[in-house]
Amino acid sequence: MKERVISRKENKKTQGEKKPFDKKKYRLQKYSNKFKVNQWEERRKKAVIRNFYKEQEKDRKNAPGPSNLNVQDDKSSPNKKNPYFAAKAEFQKKKQEKKNKKEQIEQIKAERIEALKKYKEKKMQIYKKLSKKTKKGQPVMKDRMELLFEKIQQST
Repeated sequence: MKERVISRKENKKTQGEKKPFDKKKYRLQKYSNKFKVNQWEERRKKAVIRNFYKEQEKDRKNAPGPSNLNVQDDKSSPNKKNPYFAAKAEFQKKKQEKKNKKEQIEQIKAERIEALKKYKEKKMQIYKKLSKKTKKGQPVMKDRMELLFEKIQQST
């Protein structure tokens, strides 16, 4: 009997040899935010799955004998959503809303750029008309008169 006890202790000593200290791994676990976030996500996933199975077990216990199949059918219906699928659906909905909002912002930005381009083009044409000069350096009055005429037409 004593021999067995001693041999077990010796086995434990040989099996349980200390591993060398891994400083890099320790620092990652101690200071890395990414590591902590990953740990939190894993715990959260496990908790959600655990709650899901708890809910399923409750439904099985509450349902009378042979009608367990009906309870499972009710679970899959949209009226009775379990928390996991409800959370997943909400996440998908928020993701879609975010995508739509991003598309709207891009569309507004494109429209703004287009409007700015048109404005600059129009301004450049006006500048060209106003900066025309004759051979002697006098301003060309024909284009200036046209611009004034257009302004009067727009105002009336």
